[in-house]
Amino acid sequence: MKISIEIKPAKNGEFAEILICQEIEQNLKKVKLNIANFHSLFDFTKETSSVGFDFFLIAAIVYGTDDVLSRRLYSYNGWTREIEIEFPVNNIQYWESTVSALEKTLDFLTGDVWSVTFRKLEVRTLYKQKKKRWKSRIPKYNYDNIKFVSLFSGGLDSLIGVINKLNNLDDKQTGLLVSHFDPAYNGPKKDQTLILEEFQKSFMNRYVHIRATIGISQKYTNGDKITRDTNQRSRSILFIGIATYLLNKLPNLDTIIIPENGTISLNHPLTKSRFSSLSTRTTHPYFFQKLQETLILADLNISLTNPYNLHTKGKMVVECENEDVLRRTYPLSVSCGKRGHKVHWENRFAKQCGICMPCVYRRAALHTKGWDTDIYGNDLLTITEIGQARPDVRALFDYLGTPLSLKKIKRNLLVNGSIDMSDLDAYAGLVHNSRTEILNWIRDMGNDELKKILNIND
Repeated sequence: MKISIEIKPAKNGEFAEILICQEIEQNLKKVKLNIANFHSLFDFTKETSSVGFDFFLIAAIVYGTDDVLSRRLYSYNGWTREIEIEFPVNNIQYWESTVSALEKTLDFLTGDVWSVTFRKLEVRTLYKQKKKRWKSRIPKYNYDNIKFVSLFSGGLDSLIGVINKLNNLDDKQTGLLVSHFDPAYNGPKKDQTLILEEFQKSFMNRYVHIRATIGISQKYTNGDKITRDTNQRSRSILFIGIATYLLNKLPNLDTIIIPENGTISLNHPLTKSRFSSLSTRTTHPYFFQKLQETLILADLNISLTNPYNLHTKGKMVVECENEDVLRRTYPLSVSCGKRGHKVHWENRFAKQCGICMPCVYRRAALHTKGWDTDIYGNDLLTITEIGQARPDVRALFDYLGTPLSLKKIKRNLLVNGSIDMSDLDAYAGLVHNSRTEILNWIRDMGNDELKKILNIND
């Protein structure tokens, strides 16, 4: 699939109009990539010309392209898409050397085959500030007081990561929390807002929160409906792109914190059929490595770090540095990967499905503190026979019920993604510990029939 990008100059108070154009049988189908409320970013950076801004724009286009190209319609094998794309950038001299590294980054992240080129961005007016805007409503930032930059998604892991960082700041120090909102997937915005309201009680004035609003339109410009892909694999690079653009303004910082438990980063497959393309890789060590390489080649000396890459989710919960704040905020966080798919939920009022792997890791982690009390769409612990279970749950039961040696875990990790051999032992131990966490949760809380299915003894 060949993708071209059209950009039209900005109008008053808006970001430039960006069109993602699909070339289908010599016809163009165009969809708008909306970058709304850009003033929240521009108030902080005051520029749209840096290499950091270029990466923000690249990441936004990747996110929009990934969303508009349904695998059902545009893959050649039910999953993999071939995407040929040209990115417009201000500083083309920095980006031409990144082609190979960026292609490998995107290939691994989305499970597709990307072919990347760059062109000089000709449009100069990418954002026009509103002519009439109250000066009192334009925030003022003390850049020297900002001591860390962290992604903040509204999930449990980013919540814990941010609590730990904020908990160690002095009174005059602040942290920058970076979020993303796509109107087509509106749940995370509410999660973030509710958590931040609670933060005000404990961390008042210790953080700056900036949220970018980015997503494609519901329809093509000709009125045709869009079939979205909805996997959102590329959301992580968009998050990092937003943070990179903002970090570019900070004189004394060069690190973006991406808090994610190591189990979900590695995403050890549940069955042989779930290797490779069906496993998300949004914080996988190889993705970090290739993206880091890309940024360095573009002369962006930014370090990507995940302090929890060797932590299970349960370890993150147990070792959180402010238990009081976590106890009050964890019910406001959402970990579910299928929150918008409620057709088969028994409890439609729940916020999380309860049976996807992120939900299972969450419940097992919260159980380590006796906090697994949330209401879920389906309760995995009530299953009494294998025939009741949906395919994903049967895959989980197969995974938990099959003996798995450290040697086999290592082999699976190598097949599922490039792992540095020096880290292999530690990552295999992490997978083993995460399995134990889930089995302990089921052993303590599951019914007798479920424990029999999994051959779990009390």
